[in-house]
Amino acid sequence: MSFFKKIAASVGIGSATVDTVLDYSQYRPGDMVTGTVYVRGGSVEQHMDDIDLYVMSRYVMEKDDSKVYQESPIVSHRVVNGFTILPKEVKEFPFSFRLPFDTPVTLGSVSLWIKTDLDIKGGIDSGDKDYIRVLPHPWMEKVLEAIRQVGFKLREADCEYAPFFKRRLPFVQEFEFVPTSSKYCGRLDEVEVVCHVEEHGMEVALEIDRKARGVLGWLEEAYNMDERLVRVYLNETELNQDGALTRKFREIIERHAR
Repeated sequence: MSFFKKIAASVGIGSATVDTVLDYSQYRPGDMVTGTVYVRGGSVEQHMDDIDLYVMSRYVMEKDDSKVYQESPIVSHRVVNGFTILPKEVKEFPFSFRLPFDTPVTLGSVSLWIKTDLDIKGGIDSGDKDYIRVLPHPWMEKVLEAIRQVGFKLREADCEYAPFFKRRLPFVQEFEFVPTSSKYCGRLDEVEVVCHVEEHGMEVALEIDRKARGVLGWLEEAYNMDERLVRVYLNETELNQDGALTRKFREIIERHAR
């Protein structure tokens, strides 16, 4: 009987299972993620190589004039190395790791989840998937609010393939704002914002897309000359001055809306 159980376990029948329980389901970039991985033994003794956790998201990239979504790990964490589990035995493995500053936030179409990978030696691996909500970092929140105060509203937030930024991840999260103020409705199509939070400050990239006006405007739009890319670095002191932050972005947008 034991032989047939081992054969069954090797193809996933009666094999060990894994369940990850998070202490919280909501985080901000820079927070500690804590919880416990529970492994429940199956019908036979099994040897596990390791357990890994991956914070996952997805991004869109253009391929042959169409949009294709790719999954990407944000960070990985080794919970435990090899161990053996007996039939029906339950093992608990607490874990903790920090969520990186460049973790995207769950706005718009962006979703994030923690994937658990249990590597079973000589058998079919087991896994678990837990969705989490990631709120903006407080500094990012201040910048997004400042853009709103200038006279814009958030239309979309998505992760896009962007190797030219030369960052750790192959993508950046882009926040797409459209004007609500009459001051900009006739002058700008949109303002796209990318935030790179660091330990002591943040870099903000803005792509300011002017409305096409007349033949010259049409030519500018056709050759993407209507878009103005501005990059600004804000230190911790500047990021804590809400009124000054709004004035700074108003000046930048006004200067490039002409």
